[in-house]
Amino acid sequence: MEHMKKYGLVAVMGRPNTGKSTLLNAIMNQKVAITSPLPQTTRKNVRVRYKEERCIIDFIDTPGIMDKVEDLMGKKINKEAPRAMSGVDVIVCLVDISRPKNEEENKVIGIIRKSTAKKILVYNKTDQAIGSKDHLAEYNYLEEEFDKVIAVSALKNKHVKGLINLILEYLPEKETDEIDDDIQIPMGSNEYIGEIIREKVFLFMRREIPYSVTVEVEGVEEKKKILVIKANILTNADRYKKMIIGKGGQKIKEIGYNARKELELMSGRKIFLELTVKIDRHWEERL
Repeated sequence: MEHMKKYGLVAVMGRPNTGKSTLLNAIMNQKVAITSPLPQTTRKNVRVRYKEERCIIDFIDTPGIMDKVEDLMGKKINKEAPRAMSGVDVIVCLVDISRPKNEEENKVIGIIRKSTAKKILVYNKTDQAIGSKDHLAEYNYLEEEFDKVIAVSALKNKHVKGLINLILEYLPEKETDEIDDDIQIPMGSNEYIGEIIREKVFLFMRREIPYSVTVEVEGVEEKKKILVIKANILTNADRYKKMIIGKGGQKIKEIGYNARKELELMSGRKIFLELTVKIDRHWEERL
């Protein structure tokens, strides 16, 4: 039995901005997924591995399910979460009890109902659900559809360990030498660098631009004691390009500075980050 561990695949689902990526970062105790207050921050399913003495868990962070999407990007994003349900042992459904329930919640539950996996309902943002922002009563009816229920604050890392314990109840044991050991990082390094930069664009632009922005890393090069990263911020209109650059280049400097600082902190390396804003009206088609 000493070579046995609990092992399984767990999908984290919910509407946009319920705190799925924040929860995953709390579970991993490091940043593995980008976050922002805006929908469409997470665009693709991201798989990461959690390890401890009791278990190995592969988590899938899914994009938020949106209601009535008409744009190409939104339609692509809405197809991601259902793909994550194939072969999962447990589905963790996050709801943000600091916001009223809406039709997006119904869409999420409709997708989850189709799965035979064990299901855990997680009431998130308990630290923010105070007074008029406490909408817990609107979600209580969902409990009968789930095997377990827990309230957490992903941002404050409150009861996250309790959630792990609930997940472990439903995972099978497996010989450790039978578990594929290849899954170590959430995505390729260039893609992850691009995601960190895109997060900063979202955070510093707020709602000033629509979601017509992506980042492509052109190259990463070792030069003596510094890592040189060249990346392009792509948008689909000249007016958005001007907004991202900002007056006198101030906005792009803010984005670049904060992205560089985070990348240096994560890599332990000095970094030179060269950002270029370009117009590309077809970038959505390539994702």
